[in-house]
Amino acid sequence: MKSHSCRVLLVDDHDQIRDALRLLLLSYGDIEVIGEARDGEEAIIRTASCQPEIIVMDINMPRMNGIQATTIIKKSRKQTAIIGLCVIQDTYTIEAFLKAGGLAVVSKQRLEDLRPTIQRACVNRSTAPSGKR
Repeated sequence: MKSHSCRVLLVDDHDQIRDALRLLLLSYGDIEVIGEARDGEEAIIRTASCQPEIIVMDINMPRMNGIQATTIIKKSRKQTAIIGLCVIQDTYTIEAFLKAGGLAVVSKQRLEDLRPTIQRACVNRSTAPSGKR
């Protein structure tokens, strides 16, 4: 019996980063990349159409950053876990992202932390009582 795969939306303003993330996540076999977006505004639209379980979102993007997008997405999709990605992990940015409703922040220099973070979010989401998160 095949185990449940986590449905993930990737959001980053750099095509090369999205490509690398997609290849990395697909190599694991238990993560399904169901969509991609280039900024926060596109992430909101793609979240509505794809209905991901998990969003992996760059925090620093043009037009609408990951903190602003997370705030908006969490208003209508409380059950969607959002994991932030950033190059520089300053306390202010991390706190603002978590306050907006983000679950965790992973450094782009430590992408080996991304899979276990996604897996924990997926397990927590699937075991949460209906109506929670």
